[in-house]
Amino acid sequence: MSHSPLVAPGLGLEQPRRRALLASAIGLAGSGSLLTLTGCGGGSADSASVRFVNATVDYATADFWAQGDKLSSALANGGTPSGWSSIDSGDGQVELHAAGSGSSKLTETHSFTKDGYTTAIAYGALATSMKFKYLDESNAAASSGSTKVRLFHAAASLGALDVYITNTSSLSGLSPTLQVSAYEELSSFVSIANDSYRVRITSSGNQSNVLFDFTTLLNLASKAVITLVIVPRASGSLPNMTALAEQSVSALMSNALVS
Repeated sequence: MSHSPLVAPGLGLEQPRRRALLASAIGLAGSGSLLTLTGCGGGSADSASVRFVNATVDYATADFWAQGDKLSSALANGGTPSGWSSIDSGDGQVELHAAGSGSSKLTETHSFTKDGYTTAIAYGALATSMKFKYLDESNAAASSGSTKVRLFHAAASLGALDVYITNTSSLSGLSPTLQVSAYEELSSFVSIANDSYRVRITSSGNQSNVLFDFTTLLNLASKAVITLVIVPRASGSLPNMTALAEQSVSALMSNALVS
């Protein structure tokens, strides 16, 4: 995926087609400078919708399967999100394969709700453990003029973290917008006024130790619900971040601190 500034067109995702991988609703903005994430879309009547994020350490590219079908091919790690796919509702196996492989490296069973939306985040490493984190996207919309934002920590090499969502150049005197105390923690939602924001991650309590800086600016839309996922990059110790708009678009937020 390109690391150029991105913009999400429209007001949500396309209607899913059964058993067909949909391209992400993210597109390149010809002259834009904002990453815009909009609110909820809609689903088809007799199915569930699923998308994937490759936040693993060991699989530079991975295929993702659900209910016996390959739904995403050669999805890059470092936090790359897939588009939406439509599957049958009910219990089914979710699998990660090394790209092109017929054998699963990670298999779990998940119950998919009829008409529901689920993001499956594959994270961890072979040396420790790999897991899926399922975000079942049924949260109430934010109030008009604000966005609900939360944080999931999927970078095993990092400890407690602070996230600052600001429109200031300096962090001095500011309190973190979001905090996680450990790997695998999912924070509660906070409400943020709609605006365009710079996003930074620091180690907990240390504003001088900036680990991630997204300078393109994140444009938070009215009533949207966003999960930000801290993910390991394909190389190096500094993380990336993935932005997931509930039932809608997604985007990789590349770290401006690395080339």
